[in-house]
Amino acid sequence: MEHVLWNIGHDLIIEDIVRAQGSYLYDSDDRRYIDFESGVWCTPLGHSHPVINQTVKAQLDRISHTGYCYAHPATKEAAKEILNVTGLPGGKCVFLSSGSEAVEFGVQVLRKLAGKPLLLTLVDSFLGSYGSASKKKADEWHLLDWSLCSTCSQPEQCSPQCRVFLDIPFAKIGGFVFEPGNSSGQVRFPPEAFIKHLVEITRCNGGFVQANEITTGIGRTGEWFGFQHYDIQPDIISMGKGLGNGYPVSSIAMSPEIIGKLQQISFYYSQSHINDPLGCSAARAVIAVINQEKLIERSKKLGKKILNELTEICRHYNFVREVRGRGLMIAIEFLPAHDINPAALVYRELLNRGFIIARRPGLNILRVDPPLNVDENDIKGFLDNFNQVLKGIE
Repeated sequence: MEHVLWNIGHDLIIEDIVRAQGSYLYDSDDRRYIDFESGVWCTPLGHSHPVINQTVKAQLDRISHTGYCYAHPATKEAAKEILNVTGLPGGKCVFLSSGSEAVEFGVQVLRKLAGKPLLLTLVDSFLGSYGSASKKKADEWHLLDWSLCSTCSQPEQCSPQCRVFLDIPFAKIGGFVFEPGNSSGQVRFPPEAFIKHLVEITRCNGGFVQANEITTGIGRTGEWFGFQHYDIQPDIISMGKGLGNGYPVSSIAMSPEIIGKLQQISFYYSQSHINDPLGCSAARAVIAVINQEKLIERSKKLGKKILNELTEICRHYNFVREVRGRGLMIAIEFLPAHDINPAALVYRELLNRGFIIARRPGLNILRVDPPLNVDENDIKGFLDNFNQVLKGIE
């Protein structure tokens, strides 16, 4: 990789992965690794899924790219499917290439429609790699520290009179951008009542709600989208990563109200691959496979099983702080140590044993995010090896 600029903030550990199938990756020596990170959460159906591959190949043979002034029916059909699973019938979609772009698109829509200086998000949200969503400048964003909520003794009785709410300048806020659970890789879930109050007050002050579902969407949390755990309906929903099962496509679904307001003003956005039929075909096929194989229900059921078993394993080791998760999005947080880094040791040893999980720089956290159709024998193998590794560290 001497001619590749590798500056993404993560070490390059295996540089010769040459093929993949399902949950398995293979290097040039044909050594197999079981991928419990689903790429970067981008392959909820596993690698090289036959239905997705066949769909993409067939569309590629017809037309892969359209220009600004003409379209292919695949885009219309994919939009219908997106609006159906997001609960926004009568709305409209835009298809782009990356999750960061999908979030920033929604943010710019909020700014255009709300006419207020600030947007609201939780302080630990990761909203993208560029633009206003990435920079979160003080004159554009109010970052809400909800750490008091995580220690609240009565989160279900959350009150708008709590001091967490009283310091929020809602009169200046045009929208709430909610990331429902990723928390910049930490997998932390704000209380339901707290989020519902934020949504209600934002809307009472004329603002709108956007859900960032790049990581938490497409069945990852045991529902189609993370916001569905909170009994709310956003006005804008941004999704990416797993939407194309490895093909780079993202989407923004917008409510009829948002579309009606946009059509009354001048709002334009174009990029070379907007609404391309190849990405739309991949997205439509992903939704169809998830529905046909009932993978949302499986994610919920299997996630509870893995979470319970990991919790039982980890309670025997005093260097594990907490196991938390929702669906097939699970985090194991370790206590920091002076002489060793348990998270780094566990990560490396599991890799040596053929299991890939996620470890993010600067965090004492390991992520377990297997494909929604992962084989249960692979889960058992992972849990057995994970337990053995913790025993070795102890």
